[in-house]
Amino acid sequence: MTGDEYFDQDLYAQRYAVERTNAWVDSFRSPLNRFDTTVESWTGFNYLSFIVTALKKSN
Repeated sequence: MTGDEYFDQDLYAQRYAVERTNAWVDSFRSPLNRFDTTVESWTGFNYLSFIVTALKKSN
């Protein structure tokens, strides 16, 4: 058996997308930690970080 038999390209691509998204969100960790006193504020700052990241990547 070779190592290639255990490598799933589709699974790797999906995992990479998730890990990359988590890294982008981690760059907004300071405001999230400072203002996440309620579930609503935590959710709002996550949405804000997703929007800012999407706008940066669209340029």
